[in-house]
Amino acid sequence: MRAPADEPAPDTDPPAPSAAALVETLHRVARPQDRFESARALVVDRSVRLALYIRGPDEIEAVGHALLLCRRLLGHSPELSRHRIADFRLL
Repeated sequence: MRAPADEPAPDTDPPAPSAAALVETLHRVARPQDRFESARALVVDRSVRLALYIRGPDEIEAVGHALLLCRRLLGHSPELSRHRIADFRLL
């Protein structure tokens, strides 16, 4: 996830979240049906990278759960209010 590049960063942007705070928020907002197991986060400048570990019977379902969880994280984290999902890779 990253802040949109087409918008200049105003002076009132919230501070960048810490990796630990992001993982803690993920655990807080995750629901049992999300099949979320764990996560790792990396915050560099205005870019946030997440590695999510999702249980699922197949890739399509796991990807769907991961995207829903990321959308929920964006909605529940004031630090990410100006961020959006910009890239997605299945490992």
